[in-house]
Amino acid sequence: MPEASLEICFNLPSTFVWGFISDLKNIASCLRFIGGVEKTADSLIWKVKVPMSITTRTSVLKPEITQIDEGKSLSWLAQGEHLQWGGRFDLEEMEDKKTRAKIKLEVTGLGPMAMIINPTAALQIKNQLKYFVEQLKKRLEKLRDSSTPTGVSE
Repeated sequence: MPEASLEICFNLPSTFVWGFISDLKNIASCLRFIGGVEKTADSLIWKVKVPMSITTRTSVLKPEITQIDEGKSLSWLAQGEHLQWGGRFDLEEMEDKKTRAKIKLEVTGLGPMAMIINPTAALQIKNQLKYFVEQLKKRLEKLRDSSTPTGVSE
């Protein structure tokens, strides 16, 4: 199972970061290969973009939160026909309303497609994580700036 992890510090309180990452729609918005989210009566569906959807023969992923320690850690899993993505966040409140986050992404090919997916995923997982963290940071900052009256964080 190819995986990558890193640690980053956000200039935001952990409650703010938690509010964003605890919503699977927000996680999807930071993943390069997700082209949209559809809400059904009882779940979410992540739509996999081309070319990944063609290469993996997986057009949708069904995400779920698999482990949660409110405000501190969260794990999620999104599974499709031949592809499974997972992630984990571990948050730590720091001084000056900052948050240290340990972020992990992992991917697994399923069934006969695993022979094709896993070697390719092993080469791409670090770039996927880098993109994910860049998007996460950008979206958190945008949300912070739009939620403060003066556009300046407190």
